[in-house]
Amino acid sequence: MVMKKATLEGLQRFLNSMGFQPLDLAKRSSSCSSVLEVDCVEPDHLYFARVRGERVYEVQLEFANGKWEAECSCPVRARCKHVAAAMLALAESESESDNSEPPVWDRKRIAALMNRRWQKAKEAAVKLPPSPLLDKVVAHLGRDLRPREAAFLRVVQSSFTKGPRPFTEADLRAMAESGTAFDSFGSWNVVDLWPAFPADDFYFWLFVAWEFRRRGWGYPRFMEGVTDFSLIERTMKKWERQKEIEWWKNRLQRFESCRPEPETGVLQLRLAVTAEEARLQWRSEPTAPFADFKPPQARKWADLYHKGAVTVEPDSFPLWSEACRTWSYDNWWLFRYTNGTALQTLNRLLRMPLAPDRIVAADGRPLARPAEPLRIDLHPPKDSDGDYELALVTASGAPSPKILCTLSGRPTLYLTEEGLFVGPHGDMFDADTRRTIPAPALETAGGLSALHAAAVPLPEHLAGRVRTVPVGVTISCELRSYSQGRQNEEIILSVDADAPGMNPETFTASGWREKRKTDVQKTPASGNGIVVLHDRTAQKHFPRVLESLADLKWQDYPTGWRLRVTKKTPELFASWLRSVPTEIKVRLDRELSTLRDEPVSGAVSLEVEEATIDWFDLKVVLDVSDSTLTEEELKLLLNARGGFVRLGGKGWRRLEFNVTPEEDEQLARVGLNPRDFSAEPQRFHVLQLADEAAKKFLAPEHVEKIHRRVGELKTRVTPSLPASICAEMRPYQTEGFHFLAYLTSNRFGGVLADDMGLGKTLQTLAWLAWLRENPPRPGPETVGPSLVVCPKSVMDNWCVEAKRFYPSLRVRLWRRESSQELPAARQTADLVVINYAQLRLLSPAIAHLSGGAPPDADRNAG
Repeated sequence: MVMKKATLEGLQRFLNSMGFQPLDLAKRSSSCSSVLEVDCVEPDHLYFARVRGERVYEVQLEFANGKWEAECSCPVRARCKHVAAAMLALAESESESDNSEPPVWDRKRIAALMNRRWQKAKEAAVKLPPSPLLDKVVAHLGRDLRPREAAFLRVVQSSFTKGPRPFTEADLRAMAESGTAFDSFGSWNVVDLWPAFPADDFYFWLFVAWEFRRRGWGYPRFMEGVTDFSLIERTMKKWERQKEIEWWKNRLQRFESCRPEPETGVLQLRLAVTAEEARLQWRSEPTAPFADFKPPQARKWADLYHKGAVTVEPDSFPLWSEACRTWSYDNWWLFRYTNGTALQTLNRLLRMPLAPDRIVAADGRPLARPAEPLRIDLHPPKDSDGDYELALVTASGAPSPKILCTLSGRPTLYLTEEGLFVGPHGDMFDADTRRTIPAPALETAGGLSALHAAAVPLPEHLAGRVRTVPVGVTISCELRSYSQGRQNEEIILSVDADAPGMNPETFTASGWREKRKTDVQKTPASGNGIVVLHDRTAQKHFPRVLESLADLKWQDYPTGWRLRVTKKTPELFASWLRSVPTEIKVRLDRELSTLRDEPVSGAVSLEVEEATIDWFDLKVVLDVSDSTLTEEELKLLLNARGGFVRLGGKGWRRLEFNVTPEEDEQLARVGLNPRDFSAEPQRFHVLQLADEAAKKFLAPEHVEKIHRRVGELKTRVTPSLPASICAEMRPYQTEGFHFLAYLTSNRFGGVLADDMGLGKTLQTLAWLAWLRENPPRPGPETVGPSLVVCPKSVMDNWCVEAKRFYPSLRVRLWRRESSQELPAARQTADLVVINYAQLRLLSPAIAHLSGGAPPDADRNAG
């Protein structure tokens, strides 16, 4: 057999969707040769298989509409191990076939197989027991049942014949349409489908279909014609209403017999430190004394808290939330000093910023927290082979109180009955306040490093033998491409620490570790007795130094820190370089080193060029310190507005303007900001450039030209209301009319932006009347019609307002006339009103009438 690619892909998808269990069983069956035969009835469409199970089952495999459908004669019917075995056999036969020759199909054999198949299907359909459901389905279809239809009815009949019983989710799912999504759990949950078990299988099906509709599940299409919900709708709605009433009765009945909950008060806690253990104490009334927790009380309060039935005092909540363990078998309210798990919780509690009265001594007074830390008092031995005596003492030199426990961290805490002390690293003392250490052990690099870390002053005979060497840390950064070209680049960082007498170390995702083993001598040299101590202060900056590079990631192979280069990387990397502590050396490759260079310094001057009447294009002219930059590179730097730009082999550069605060203020008065400069010209009006602040940045000839034009401008235009306007304007309307006249007198553009209903139409009509009486350019041809473009809904309003306020104005509303009417309208009307849609259609003709440019009348449009 030779299958098409789509058929094979669909077969594989079907097998993948079947899950593990059917495929596993099928593979076992297939190994035992349980698939007797696979016959192809129609290539790439229909196949029959015979599979041996408890008996020989027939499997039909059909490929249609891009997916496979399968049906088996076993009780499971679909997606069973027999279907999986047949599919696997079909796939195996395809893989073993000779694809070099086309298949030859025996028409007689195919016809015989199909005839045998349909005959068996017909016999199977006939074998269905007679029932009301079967009769209605056959009558509706008007034909015998097909195999799949008969199989579905057999499942429904089988479920009905089991009689009244607890109907489960599994029973319901067996009748659902193939492909319905089910919850993986709850298959044995009982489903309530009917008020009483149905009398026949037809009504049984109606109740099942009602539930399918409620859940949004599907069922076979051929059943839709006999599924008449109106037969049970009244019964079901009445029954569902009764169930709803009963549910609410049961829910509300609890309130009838509900006993009042006892008042629990507000739970207050404190931590008491005793000689044997620290323990939580509680009270629920402010005036009551604190009491130790007992197991029943602890469980009660934990249960109430879990149910949300208790209020914990805000000052006590940190203690409660950290200590309470409702699931723990331990006495979570006790912290024995010998219990390592309890000490971890106690360590966190003692470091919390709690109120002083939340942590108390055994007598109930707040636990003291001396400001001065404990220190180590060192007594040298009497001879070279003796012992050093180390004692833990207070700041005044008095012996330390008895240590109850030592809590590691930063700083190390020493808990005593008298108070909580800060002290040296706890590895040297634990619970003892005195130690004796042999001199040969302490007088080593390790011993002296421990004393150095604890800030213990060394005796004179030791201080002269110690030489402290700082450990140098170097961050090496290299730019690499991980694909062709520069499309994908990354910065490789390595952090190394080294010093004479130590193995080199590197910083990884798991911290500092040695790079390689060497024969470095870590013990004092026998010749001169000098002990070298390594000062690792620079190493303490990690990983904090790297954390500001948010996208930095560690890679195990090849090992190293990697930072992908994006548009934002230069700014972020340059900022990071400035934040690295000075004692850490940063080594950059040639291109990355440009991110650390000083920016290109540029002096600012302005060059203007007249663009239109009263408008000038202003360009920024730079005088930069770097003479190697080309004009194109300067343009790129200028357009970057102070950001980094990559300039080929010159690396990353950025531009910084040499502008004093005074010059910055002068530019701001003109409307310029150095941070917004670009290579593109900016357009300014002559009045903006006439400000005295612009003189310093403009050439003298440009300043003279600008001031000459400013002198020609009319800064105040206040004409009287034209006599042809029949209205008395309000003050703000008069101001708007003067504003329009001012714009026209100085050949400015502008917008009259009053709110709706404030009389913009009247102001515009007054302006048009003034224009007709005072044309911008004297002559008979300058006073032409004006064009108003407005929404279609207000076109009539323009006509009404013009007749009311400007009766002598000839107004023409453009209806559906063609563009050929425009010349006549220009001669017979003073104002032509069109809408936006008409403008799109008439714009070529309007432009033609005005000689390719908008006429004066168009510019006068309101």
